[in-house]
Amino acid sequence: MLKTLHIENFTVFQKTDLQFSSGLNVIIGENGTGKSHLLKLGYTILKTLESFGDKAPAREVAEREFARNLVDIFRPETLGRLASRVQGSAASSVSAEWGVKGKLGFSFSTRKSEKVDMWPSPQYESLRSSTLFIPPKEILSVFEGFQGALEKRELAFDGTYLALAKALNPAPLKGKRPADTAKLVEALEDVLNASVVKKDNKFYFLSKNSTGKFEAPLAAEGHRKLGMLAFLILNGELRNKSSLFWDEPEANLNPRLLVKLAQILVELGKVMQVTIATHSLFLLRELEILQAEKKLTKARYFGLHLGDNGVEVRQGKSSNDIGDIAALDASLEQADRYMDLAYKDD
Repeated sequence: MLKTLHIENFTVFQKTDLQFSSGLNVIIGENGTGKSHLLKLGYTILKTLESFGDKAPAREVAEREFARNLVDIFRPETLGRLASRVQGSAASSVSAEWGVKGKLGFSFSTRKSEKVDMWPSPQYESLRSSTLFIPPKEILSVFEGFQGALEKRELAFDGTYLALAKALNPAPLKGKRPADTAKLVEALEDVLNASVVKKDNKFYFLSKNSTGKFEAPLAAEGHRKLGMLAFLILNGELRNKSSLFWDEPEANLNPRLLVKLAQILVELGKVMQVTIATHSLFLLRELEILQAEKKLTKARYFGLHLGDNGVEVRQGKSSNDIGDIAALDASLEQADRYMDLAYKDD
């Protein structure tokens, strides 16, 4: 579980400190404010720590692994391209805290390419569970052969897609599922009115009514995203104490499904740490409703704002703490204009 993240001169961020909830974290902002960058940075740190296992690696091994994963996930030409070029400084620094006592930091300059510079005396703590990133595009419909094509570099996708493909490989766990994750799968299957199965390296939806089994590409894209989430819980890749980073979960979901999505995010946050990036006013409002109803109790919001010195982050336990988001204001303004038009003759 990620607790804090401190960033200086990293991509669009000049300097910011973030404190995360152990439940649901919601990052909101306009296009170009770095929502996905924050998700990917948090994911990269935890995923790298996960790869170390129970034992802290040698310092140089860790330095090279963090650099390799940053390049793999962000896909810059070189590591140094991730460092912001600001007057008087050409270096980026990142530090993070996780778990109970885990703490580390590293830096790199615009000239770095192969490794970061780890700060002295890190406090290493092994992760207790898995880390997963769900990008905006689903991959159930193209799963067959997708992993192989990525590994051969026949397709130009960032590393989150290959990690996701690998996570979808294991078969569902046998035996009785824990009650918390079983409840999540049941909620997702109710929304889909189907269960997700894999046969001969292809995904299918098994309908709960008389329509039978149909191929994943025939399902709506929004349903494929939710089906993918259900399968990752079924095969144990997402489980108690996992860390899930989800970029634009609202993509290709209609408002009716967004209501269900908000409820699912709340339930996910009770089992694992969930961090999403969105610019959906509808989804934000649904989460606010659930929070007002005391159904969402562990949450933190981050508002990203473009400024003269990069992106400023405002954060708090309520969406009221994050300032005005222009993209959300535009939705409200459109609603006002529509209402004025609809009732102008009254």
